Amino acid sequence: MMEGDSRPCLDILCENECVNAEKDTKACKSEEEYFYRGGKVSWVNFHLSEMPGSQPFIKRDKYEDLKNLTEKQSNLSRCLGCVNLFHYPGCGGTTLAKHVLWDLRKTFKCAVLSNNLAKAVTIAGQVTDLYMKGERKQTVLLLVDDLEEYENIYELRKCILDEIEQKNMNPKSPVVIILSCIRSENPPESMNTESVCITNKLSEKEQSLFEKKLQAIQESHANHETFYGFLIMKNNFQESYVKDAVHKTFKDLQVSSKKAKLISFLALLNSYVSNSSLLGSVCESFLRSKDPLHGNKPLEEQMNPYSGLLICFTNSEKTKRVRLAHKMIATQCCEELKTKQRSRSKITKDLLSSLFVKEMDADNLLMRDIQEMLIRRQISTKFSQLIEYIQGVERNNYQCIEILTTAAELFEKNAVIPQALARFYYIIEKNFPKAIEWAERAKKRAGYNSFVADTLGQIYKNQMRSKCKPDLSPDELDEFLQVAEKAIGAFQEEQDLANKESPADLENQWTRKRPMIYNTSGLFGELEVAGCVFDTLSMLYPLKEEMKKFLKNDLQIDSICIKDCNKRFIRVLKRRPFLSTLKGRVKKVFVFYETYLTYSKPNQMKDEKDYITKKVSDCFLKYTSSECSGHVKTKAEDERKYLETQRAASFPGLLHCLCERRDPDTMENIYQSWQCIYNSSTKTKEDELNFILANFVLNCINPESENITDPTVLEVILKDVLKDEEEDKPKPSAEMYFLALLLLWPQEGTESYVKKIWKGFGNHYENYLRSRLIVPHFFLGQSSGLNRIVHKSKIDTCFAHFSVPINQLWQSGEVWKNDNVKSLLRRVDGRTEGHKVFAQCGNVKIRVQPANREDIRRDNKVSFFLGFTIKGPVAYDIQY
Repeated sequence: MMEGDSRPCLDILCENECVNAEKDTKACKSEEEYFYRGGKVSWVNFHLSEMPGSQPFIKRDKYEDLKNLTEKQSNLSRCLGCVNLFHYPGCGGTTLAKHVLWDLRKTFKCAVLSNNLAKAVTIAGQVTDLYMKGERKQTVLLLVDDLEEYENIYELRKCILDEIEQKNMNPKSPVVIILSCIRSENPPESMNTESVCITNKLSEKEQSLFEKKLQAIQESHANHETFYGFLIMKNNFQESYVKDAVHKTFKDLQVSSKKAKLISFLALLNSYVSNSSLLGSVCESFLRSKDPLHGNKPLEEQMNPYSGLLICFTNSEKTKRVRLAHKMIATQCCEELKTKQRSRSKITKDLLSSLFVKEMDADNLLMRDIQEMLIRRQISTKFSQLIEYIQGVERNNYQCIEILTTAAELFEKNAVIPQALARFYYIIEKNFPKAIEWAERAKKRAGYNSFVADTLGQIYKNQMRSKCKPDLSPDELDEFLQVAEKAIGAFQEEQDLANKESPADLENQWTRKRPMIYNTSGLFGELEVAGCVFDTLSMLYPLKEEMKKFLKNDLQIDSICIKDCNKRFIRVLKRRPFLSTLKGRVKKVFVFYETYLTYSKPNQMKDEKDYITKKVSDCFLKYTSSECSGHVKTKAEDERKYLETQRAASFPGLLHCLCERRDPDTMENIYQSWQCIYNSSTKTKEDELNFILANFVLNCINPESENITDPTVLEVILKDVLKDEEEDKPKPSAEMYFLALLLLWPQEGTESYVKKIWKGFGNHYENYLRSRLIVPHFFLGQSSGLNRIVHKSKIDTCFAHFSVPINQLWQSGEVWKNDNVKSLLRRVDGRTEGHKVFAQCGNVKIRVQPANREDIRRDNKVSFFLGFTIKGPVAYDIQY
């Protein structure tokens, strides 16, 4: 590469970086001081540390781990690699990552993503162009710093793989290795094998290196006391050092001065928003407005004696910006200002009415940072950290409301701030009318957005719960049901919006949480309301048992015997016809979640939230009658009711029996119920498919069972269903072709089954399973008959005594290295052609999807383990 080559999104590190830099001692010293004060490291800093007579750059203990892991990625047989560096804010994580890039600049083409707001497809295009550029194609090592949401890295990886396919690259080594720096005060406890973590605690070895470095700095820099970036690390991130440093600096601070206000704004922003800053020109205008005599002085001079706390820098858009030297400095400044009667709430209100906000049209970054400070929640919090602090520590609900109200009016197009205000009103204040008012305002600003619409349903749900108590009076019951009906209506409207949404509708993927997922909150909210209604009506003193039967549709409201004690209640119930629809709605939602949770799981290493599965199941069982009521006319209908209570009345329900590892006796009963339905005159095509699957499930749980139908008989049943399907030609059923692949692989015609299962999945499931990992329920094993199909749980049992979480083993690919797994499963021969994978079974060539697209590098013969998902056959552990 030539010196000076650049890309709009990429800062490219050249092999000969800094070689032609002028040997200006003063400039070099200034660059060094800037870094030690808390500025971002530059390539010049590494270059200077390698000059003769210079002290080497300090390497954190995890440097070698990160460098070795990065180099190891280049030797893996995949076209894309990724390494994660989790680091505590301000502990030198980005510096460590850049040090690795510097030392590997002759091994890889190295670049830093300089524009985090660029679209993933743009970045992917530029990074693959960089790989192709020049006389030789060489792996690009791309440093991505703090994209915050994992989904953003996932989307970037997907776009890079798309580019590799579109440009028909056939690399022998990775095209790109993404080195992702992720700021985290609580890094994941169980990280995968491609991750490194550094904390804000120095080892003894690191402390010794910092002590030696301090001696050298003291000899060459007179102003070393303001080298806060270095000194905070040297003092092992001790709060006492930061507290003393800030207290000493603030000794004569006049809190009413412009200088104090500017520091307070920076302290507030830097405490709560990573990478936040203020526009340098507006800072100068802010200070100048009261002191025209000093208007022409640089900002640093105007801010004396507090300029040591500031870092001025130029961002990727070549704009001068200002921040504080370290997050710990910012947090302590807020604490010090609090002792001078400048609370966080006061600073926030001043900021929202300041020159910075008035000039915000010229500063989109500040607009984004203020909104993030007010609305961005942590996983475990109900509100942003700032609002939580004002409400919890300052104990001032009024200030929270005033701040959010001001911000909602200031950012008139933003829907999430009024949404946060609505949430504050109903969660903290229990003021439901005000909460509804602001939720409606939020909806008007983003009427298309289901996540914003969710708040209105949540408010009505909580208002309904506030009216729930044993032995309601008729008037109280009427109020309760009125709010319950509104809650259900709001959640249904939310779900209608979710059904219309697609990833393209949720623009600005880098700054929005949950950009890709299908929103299921409306369905879950509707289920919670239905459960609460059931519990409340079941407690009505004069109608307890009648209400249970009524809600289960086992008793009509007109059939209830009217007495003096219940006639007013019955009058209220008759005014609410939605009650008779609840069972149908609950069943519909249950079927959705049964499919959703069985066919897929959260991407990567996240676990499904247990309470979702439990609440869905509990609510469904409330509305499902366990009795054989008088209107059941046939044995088959009776069996269907039994299967409903066992949650085994559907295709995904049967698969879930395997995931739960039902006991053999229960599974025998379930099988016999399906056999009864199959033998009845009222059976449907779906019943026939479920009967076939019941055989697979029973065989996995109790292979010694005498009830299992012979596979050849099952083939005949399935082929008859397939024949009828061909004649009727409705939308293909993914379940039908899932069974066809299990039973008939790899017979002639299997290629068409693969195409049809793809089509069936696309028609029925793709929209709401997007961004989730499709679960492989079965794998092709070494045996014959039904025994050749191995359920995933059997593979999991091979690792029962491992301390490493099973999800991590699957993600890292370690499961395929286990000898027990190798003896259990059959490797299938195939080949890759044009970034596609095919299984080669004699003369039959069948397209399969790769479990990891990164594993495809070039056209050649391969082998792999074959998994079966509702989306089709999948190739795991592809080996060239």
